Amino acid sequence: MVSVIITTYKRPPEAVEKAVQSILGQTYQDFEILIVDDNENNSQESKLIENAFDGRARICYIKQDGNKGACAARNLGIKNARGEYIAFLDDDDIWEPEKLELQLDRLKNAPENVAMVYCLGDVVDISTDPPTISEYYTTGLYKDEISFHDQLKYDYIGSTSQGLIKKSALVSLGGFDESLPARQDYEMWLRISKNYKIYGVQKVLFHYIQHGMEQITKSPKKAWTGYKIVYKKYYDDYRKDPDAHVGMLQRMIETVKDYNYFLYQYYRIKKHIIKRFIK
Repeated sequence: MVSVIITTYKRPPEAVEKAVQSILGQTYQDFEILIVDDNENNSQESKLIENAFDGRARICYIKQDGNKGACAARNLGIKNARGEYIAFLDDDDIWEPEKLELQLDRLKNAPENVAMVYCLGDVVDISTDPPTISEYYTTGLYKDEISFHDQLKYDYIGSTSQGLIKKSALVSLGGFDESLPARQDYEMWLRISKNYKIYGVQKVLFHYIQHGMEQITKSPKKAWTGYKIVYKKYYDDYRKDPDAHVGMLQRMIETVKDYNYFLYQYYRIKKHIIKRFIK
């Protein structure tokens, strides 16, 4: 069985319903859906989500105690999942019908130390009329197998909506780091790639939906804070890998350039110094 975990926060039921329908329409049908409600207790948003999904066939509605963030909500979903495999779907994204089937086939036929299979995606901007479709930022960087070095240098995967992961691996690694306000997906992929192998399916199987509603990816401060925590957590690994170190600093520079000019200049200088050690 595959346990599909949707964490939701301040999202109207009709938006979450689109994500649910893309799961129900999968060609692989041995799954359960866990909707983890991360809204404030007794809030209007929470009541609407509970009324829309609690008690529905194939859906397990779980109310998190208050708003603790996406990482805590995903970890609660993992704790309650009954499947051997875990897939995450953001409450505003959707999947192609063959996503689970293709990824599960790749994972089942992979060596035992392969813990995750990711896929490609695109970006659908529904704020325009008509909606516009563009390439997701990792699509052109596809690798059939992703190493720890690859992930240190650059996030070749992206969203949590892209992965199919062995539950045993997620449990052994302790789940998502709840201290991160953003880039928690990147940190999780780093941990998986450091301890297991990651394979890919070279096909667009998820759609990242852009809209006018709240999204963490639109907050430079949260993105910067997330990168700063990841950088500190893996600093010893970056020190041993100057090429990856430069790649990480470049992403931090791009994130902070419109947020803090001092930090922007500091990391530009640091990147320049480290580049001197690359042969």
